[in-house]
Amino acid sequence: MRKALAAAAATIGAVLALTACSPDYAPGPSGTVTDRSATYRKADGWHYQLTVTTTDGREDFRVTRDDYRHCFRGSAYPTCTHR
Repeated sequence: MRKALAAAAATIGAVLALTACSPDYAPGPSGTVTDRSATYRKADGWHYQLTVTTTDGREDFRVTRDDYRHCFRGSAYPTCTHR
């Protein structure tokens, strides 16, 4: 019984730690993804960015790794993020 409770507590702790570490960026404008880039910066790790074309022009903004993996050129943003 104690092992089961310890395992459950460890699992919950790991999920909470991973959730707390994931960045939450402001959502970008709705439009069509026209470019994507991922750059590594030694000081703070990976930076993922999308370029979206809207009726007003183009806009670049930072996204999470998960959003970057799901949004390809030609896909509709934010529909591609599965939020």
